[in-house]
Amino acid sequence: MDDLTRTTIGKFQIRKLLGKGATASVYLAQDPFSNQEVAIKIAHQNIFNDPTNGARFKKMFINEASLAGKLRHPYIVSVFDAGTEKDMHYIVMEYIEGHTLKQYTKPENLLPLDDVVEIIFKCCNALEYAFVHGLIHRDIKPANLLTSGGTDIKLTDFGTALLADSELTQVVDAVGTPSYMSPEQIMGHELSQQADIYSLGVVMYQLLSGRLPFTAENQYDLIQKISNSPPTPLQEVRGGIPAGILRIVERCLCKRAEDRYSSWADLACDLATVHEQLEPATNTVVSDTRKFNILKTLHFFNHFTDVELWEVLRISKWRRFQANRTLIDEGKIGGSIFILASGNARIMKNDAFLGLIETGHCFGEMAYIHGRKKPRSASVVSNLPVTVIKIRTESLQQASTQLQTKFDKVLMRTLADRLEKTSVMASAL
Repeated sequence: MDDLTRTTIGKFQIRKLLGKGATASVYLAQDPFSNQEVAIKIAHQNIFNDPTNGARFKKMFINEASLAGKLRHPYIVSVFDAGTEKDMHYIVMEYIEGHTLKQYTKPENLLPLDDVVEIIFKCCNALEYAFVHGLIHRDIKPANLLTSGGTDIKLTDFGTALLADSELTQVVDAVGTPSYMSPEQIMGHELSQQADIYSLGVVMYQLLSGRLPFTAENQYDLIQKISNSPPTPLQEVRGGIPAGILRIVERCLCKRAEDRYSSWADLACDLATVHEQLEPATNTVVSDTRKFNILKTLHFFNHFTDVELWEVLRISKWRRFQANRTLIDEGKIGGSIFILASGNARIMKNDAFLGLIETGHCFGEMAYIHGRKKPRSASVVSNLPVTVIKIRTESLQQASTQLQTKFDKVLMRTLADRLEKTSVMASAL
């Protein structure tokens, strides 16, 4: 297989070898029916036959394969399928054109501080989603975080994960990469989400400084340091890091699990706070971290899940406008729905004031409800500086069924409220 002696795996057409590791090789392939590119991980058969570790590696591979179709999150690599063909075990995954975060762990190639905080924030949200679905990753490290550019990341390699609801025999020994493992994981103790919080803290430390919190000449000394010694203070490795970031990393790396963050939500809250402090007030581009936290505060999105909010971010465009700017023009053809993320605006028809749109309310929704572009029935003009979320009708129609259902419910409720207000006004005449 490594020499491409065959051209297909199942229905998939092999394109090229992407990479080869100790336990598996990964190939770029194409689904001939959908023309979608995928990555196929093929286990090295000799690993399964190893008399010492073969059974463990096989269980790890089955663990990852069992996730097919179960995890759907914008920051987790999707597993589409898994199978066996002539003693060849394979997993079909989402293909990410990019690289791992490992290249940003060198002192000469570090990312900006705000990018690091945003990446860790997204990882935090992905790991919270996995934990809610009964998963503890147990091998969080830069090599398992893929990026296609900017702060877009994808968490991969759940082979070592603990599956809380699985009937499979679990791999419960100290699997993982020692440099990123928590003290309790190294000792083989029972693990909670705090073990993954520790590992993510190590990743954050490394992305910020270009070095690991613990280094040693051999694995025994490394284990002793992780278990008993304090890490080298981050501020001694790299100066100029804000105190808020230092506190987050220090808390993640506490020796005792109970001294770390009690939940992913608590960690995400602190990350969002320091990220907002890092963003310059003059920045015209709203970061994904800030957008996500704005969405969570808006009335329109009260009943949306975090995964659905990330999907909203993926299909939307955000713009800022000054006061007295026309946001949509009466009579003009339009095909987008808008949500006001900040400020307020007035609805005008033939220069007559019809009503006020406040933060968290939508406008222009009739184009989506009718399913086609149509002339706008009124104009919308900003009263104050505003931030507007724009979603094209076509993008929403191609979104997940869950997201479309949520939008439909909110828009129907919005129309019902407006009809009720109109009836009250008419009865008062």
